Amino acid sequence: PRASARQVLVLKRKIEEAEPLLRVLEEVALARDKTMAQVAINWCMCKGAVPIPGAKSLSQARDSLGSMGWRLSRGEVDALDSAAKGVGQELVQNIFQTS
Repeated sequence: PRASARQVLVLKRKIEEAEPLLRVLEEVALARDKTMAQVAINWCMCKGAVPIPGAKSLSQARDSLGSMGWRLSRGEVDALDSAAKGVGQELVQNIFQTS
């Protein structure tokens, strides 16, 4: 099904709000020679969560495995946390998540 014009506008606004967080994710990823997804998963683990990333392909599963065996520094976690506070609304991507 195609997204409505309103849905497209809402998504565009949410992406714009998340831009500072995406920049920090990219900076950390480049500095560590990791992907943004690997940094995001590792960030979750550093916060005490046990992420269960989905994968549609073997390459995505391998990419997720690259998030293990290392830890973000306290400064990197703080930078990501700070950037995340600037995101206006929660981005729920899991239908099982509740608020």
